Amino acid sequence: MKILIFGATGRTGRHLVAQAAARGWTVHAAGRDSERLLDLVGAADASVVDLGDPAAVAEAVKRASPEVIVSTVGGAGPDCWRVDEAGNDAISDAAVQCGVRRVVQISSLGCGDSRPFASERIVAAIGPALDAKTRAEDHLRALDLDWIIIRPGGLTEGEPTGSGALYADPRVHGRITRADLAELTLRVIASPATTRLILSAVDRTTLPAEPADIREFVVAV
Repeated sequence: MKILIFGATGRTGRHLVAQAAARGWTVHAAGRDSERLLDLVGAADASVVDLGDPAAVAEAVKRASPEVIVSTVGGAGPDCWRVDEAGNDAISDAAVQCGVRRVVQISSLGCGDSRPFASERIVAAIGPALDAKTRAEDHLRALDLDWIIIRPGGLTEGEPTGSGALYADPRVHGRITRADLAELTLRVIASPATTRLILSAVDRTTLPAEPADIREFVVAV
């Protein structure tokens, strides 16, 4: 498997790079900081990319020639939309332009149809980012691609727990380590039959007792 990871130097991206390399996959890492890219463990190649430059994003995709693109980029502050929306849109558009069918977008719980189930505290804290990510989700879903959107719950640090789980249910909420999120993402990538789905990702031990009818999504092998 040959994959291109945007946001590879971030806290989730680093786990994705290391775990994908451990699987024997060829990883092309993309990020904005050349020094941090050099520090990555497991990347076979790397590209310095400004997500604000769609032509540069497309050039990185063309250079990597991946089977799958993963976007784990995220913005912050009042201008978060520049990454959460415009940056993600540039990645999705580059996939179309370069003929890469499979795109995995790491979004967030609280986006799209999961918004009604988000806490008021979360919406107050990162509402603009959730709005921007929702628009990026909508943009990706409208394209003729084999997309997957993964919405993690509250992200934490730490070693893999093995308790990460996927749910095709917007009512899910909870927490998940970045390491477990990376493992779930790669599990989805390894299953070409898993496509055009929006999946929630949380540690099953953090799920609330209600609603009781929530069931785990089993990735096809």
